[in-house]
Amino acid sequence: MAAAKKDKRAKRKADADADGDAAAAKQQAQQQQQQQPPAGGESKRDKKRQKGGKQQQQQSDGDGSDGAARAAGGGAPGAGRRYTVSMAVPGSMIDNTQSFEMANFVAGQVARTAAVFSVDELVVVDDTPQRKDGTVGAGAAFLARVCQYLETPQYLRKALVPMHPDLRLAGLLPPLDAPHHLRASEWQPFREGIVLKSEAGLGSFVDVGLDRTALVEGPALAPGARVTLRLGAAARVKFVASYGESMLLGEVVPPSAPREEAGLYWGYTVRLAKGLSGLLREAPFEGGYDLKVGTSEHGQVVLPGNLELPRFRHLLVAFGGPEGLEHCAANDKRLSQKSASPAAELFDAYLNTCPGQGSRTIRTEEAVLISMGFMQTAVARFGER
Repeated sequence: MAAAKKDKRAKRKADADADGDAAAAKQQAQQQQQQQPPAGGESKRDKKRQKGGKQQQQQSDGDGSDGAARAAGGGAPGAGRRYTVSMAVPGSMIDNTQSFEMANFVAGQVARTAAVFSVDELVVVDDTPQRKDGTVGAGAAFLARVCQYLETPQYLRKALVPMHPDLRLAGLLPPLDAPHHLRASEWQPFREGIVLKSEAGLGSFVDVGLDRTALVEGPALAPGARVTLRLGAAARVKFVASYGESMLLGEVVPPSAPREEAGLYWGYTVRLAKGLSGLLREAPFEGGYDLKVGTSEHGQVVLPGNLELPRFRHLLVAFGGPEGLEHCAANDKRLSQKSASPAAELFDAYLNTCPGQGSRTIRTEEAVLISMGFMQTAVARFGER
């Protein structure tokens, strides 16, 4: 009996040793598999180690950042985007709000929608009827001012945006967090800045929100101007003896360069337009908008997956106020009134992006979010790259 118990204990021990050896072998194989780079590439650990090395190199170069260049704004590095998206909203959407706080919420919603859907131009249409030339409605001015403030990088707002009563609550609005709103610890090949001053023989000095000033060699730039600089994938530093400090070397590029070269969303410009006629006739692009889309509850109903658009370079998506684009067109004396439906004939497509709505009304700040999401896939598909 004792011998039988002894044999059983020896068998259990042998089995445990075998299980332990198997577990150790399995763990060792998993470690080897993790360390081994996949076919055609490097392991995640190697990539992480290389990324950390690049960050340390950038810090040692004195760029004042602790992060490598990130790909943001809807495209990988090198995946440029040539087409532009413009979004037109009416100033009357602010006139329709019940309080100053609500007006700020609406303006912030418009700005956030523009950033989320990579809008390049935000047009505020002053649709106030019977307004004298040279004046702007209070609602349109408020909306343009708040949206412009939110688009400006935080480190440039004090220098570029004058204090105004319309902006007393703007600091409480959700930030856009767009790719050009870089923190001091972040590095991008491009960066927004403001020209501090220029000096003959040296160039122009630009504040780019880092612990070092950027130096742009060449012709003098106008002090106080907002510029887009190309700083490169890694910091390039030059010691300026007359100032006793090292500065970042940069070059001025068009604001469209980050989008066209790297596919980075780089914020929106704000334009004020007098009515629909000013919206269409004063387009900043040569030849105007080659695709104009109006949104209305009286528009054509198309399912998002079936939306087909012609190839375009410059897209405009227009929204009406509380009474729609039809009312806005009817109040614009510079438009032809011969047609029974002048608003629809102003656009290449006239869409109802929310058919079967449960509410009798859709507010404009809701319509911009619904419609831009409705069109997002088609815009990416038919825009010229």
